[in-house]
Amino acid sequence: MENREYVIVTDSTTDMDPQYYDVNNIKIVSLHYTIGSKTYTQYAHDDLTTENFYSKIRDGVMPKSTPITYEDVTNTLEKIVNDGKDVFFLAFSSALSQSYQTAQIAAEDIMTKHPECTIKVVDSTCASGGEGLLLHLCVKKRNSGVSLEELEKYAERMKGHIVHLFTVDNLNHLHRGGRLSKLSAVMGTILSVKPLLHVENRGSLASYDKIKGRKKSLETMADHMKQKYLPGENEEIFIFDADCSEDAEYLGNCVMNLMPDVKRIRYGHIGAVIGSHTGAGAILLTFVGKNRNPIE
Repeated sequence: MENREYVIVTDSTTDMDPQYYDVNNIKIVSLHYTIGSKTYTQYAHDDLTTENFYSKIRDGVMPKSTPITYEDVTNTLEKIVNDGKDVFFLAFSSALSQSYQTAQIAAEDIMTKHPECTIKVVDSTCASGGEGLLLHLCVKKRNSGVSLEELEKYAERMKGHIVHLFTVDNLNHLHRGGRLSKLSAVMGTILSVKPLLHVENRGSLASYDKIKGRKKSLETMADHMKQKYLPGENEEIFIFDADCSEDAEYLGNCVMNLMPDVKRIRYGHIGAVIGSHTGAGAILLTFVGKNRNPIE
């Protein structure tokens, strides 16, 4: 059977610039977040600007995020299938959200209704710029002419090599979000300890290291990347920030000084859905590494 044309679909937690999706013909299913009694849709007309959202965070607001809905996924996929095309869906880590499971259920229902189509749903085990990096690699692979099945195998193989290293500025926000004990948050704030975290193989958040001082934490991230990255696979890396671009640029300079084979850094913003959990001041460094295991 001749391979059918396919479309890449992903959820909004890839946090790429909106123009990226348009230029690369990628369809988005958005997650939502709620502030007070109002619900916003990421990448929709009512989405808050980065500055406005993180300004509210700094004022003490605690947003709540919700996964993609079955209805939104179904509407997006059916339009593609009705156009005679198949689908590759790259989903937000199943360890952090129900989005993957929702997309999988919707895909199975649509394939039952349209047996002529194929929908591949991949659990990225990634978040924010890490999911964005995996998406970017998949786009390049698609553009090289691979089939839907080949792209699925590629994504499954590569996702364990997408390393996420990140730090946050406000430990109390992590505590309120259930990611850190109250004692650790209080002591960390007093001692100016900045936790380094990462996304483990299953796609959940885990502690990586504890560094005293903001600048030192950024330098340590770059140093750990040097020990973990795969030379030749990182001409372009991603650094995403939660409204702290100067610190992101400082980290970028550290990376470029340590690893001259990195030719380009794609800077971006941690979107409102992920930012609802990290708070303002978070910085994510993501690249292709040997594995996701912490350095001993």
